[in-house]
Amino acid sequence: MANLVNLASGDRLNLRAEGQILASESIKNGKTRQTQKEFESIDETQKACVKKEWESLKKGYVLQNANAKVGEASLHVYIGGGYTGALAFAGAGGEFFVYKCGGYKEGGTLDDFLVRLDASGAVKQQTLLPKPLAWHAERAGEVLLLDLDHDIFKFNPQTGEFTNVFKELKIKRNGDITSCVCASGETAAFAAYGQIYVLRDGGFSSLGKYKTDSGCGAAFCIALSTDGAKLALSCKQNEIKILNALNGEILNEIRGDFGIFDKICFLADGSLLGKERYAGKLVCLDAASGERLEPAWLRGEYTEADELCVSADGLRLALINYDKARIIDLKSGNLQLIFELSHVVKRCEAKFERINGEEFLAVRTDYGCFSLYKI
Repeated sequence: MANLVNLASGDRLNLRAEGQILASESIKNGKTRQTQKEFESIDETQKACVKKEWESLKKGYVLQNANAKVGEASLHVYIGGGYTGALAFAGAGGEFFVYKCGGYKEGGTLDDFLVRLDASGAVKQQTLLPKPLAWHAERAGEVLLLDLDHDIFKFNPQTGEFTNVFKELKIKRNGDITSCVCASGETAAFAAYGQIYVLRDGGFSSLGKYKTDSGCGAAFCIALSTDGAKLALSCKQNEIKILNALNGEILNEIRGDFGIFDKICFLADGSLLGKERYAGKLVCLDAASGERLEPAWLRGEYTEADELCVSADGLRLALINYDKARIIDLKSGNLQLIFELSHVVKRCEAKFERINGEEFLAVRTDYGCFSLYKI
């Protein structure tokens, strides 16, 4: 059953696939209209249901399922298509700020937006970005830290104001066009144009400089530990640096044959999980010794992923391959949940989010959808 509502008009659409029958109930202006259509197979019926749902989402309807079971979608909202790799979003106190590609205007200018949603899927605000292409977005205390095509901006949700961090810190651009933003709790960090900064208690502090390998910029990534005390930097093939996030001291330099990472994250036990850029292979490393680890869960289908994210406490891991999500309980090493994601063409971005005490996997897909799945 798919229950959709147009939040502007109040119109509703209920879809139900029963065997080879697709039943549709439309409620407009207080009038109810019911239809049924029979298809040649159950598979065709399911496909028609998904197609009808997607057409409705694009017309402004929102899928809401307050009674979603674990692994089911509680929300689908159509945001619009994006660029490959630019699927940024951030959660902030039960609300979500999602990047939206606005498209080209007359004269060739590109207008992109930050869409503010509440947990019901209602659009509360749409703010024009000062620069297109949002590669990363993270929450840091009361503000958002955004990577807008290699320029770093702060965004204050209360005032709607953007601050160019490069101007604030007097950072000069150079030929090393790399950038990344990460966050953990109230702490955030960014690295761009060869410099690393941490945002803590409303102020920035420098952690030093870095230099990338030639051609490694596209796979550049950073991560903060769950307590915000350490920062991992991957900017060279087969090398990761672990820094003290308070003073920039290099705590460890890990070298191996793990290739180029395009995503890294700390787990609760202090280990570091990385995703190799080209093959999507997962590598787990001891952040202190650099030793390669083989946790019990890192076997078979769990050795590769297109996308991954870890919960705020570092105890749950989401591994996504195309449209299949697996949630792993890292404390026990067991598979907690497996379910399918909707409206994915090739890739998505995902994050664990907590709303009113319940945990969800928030997903922004390249087909233009923002969704919440109950965990």
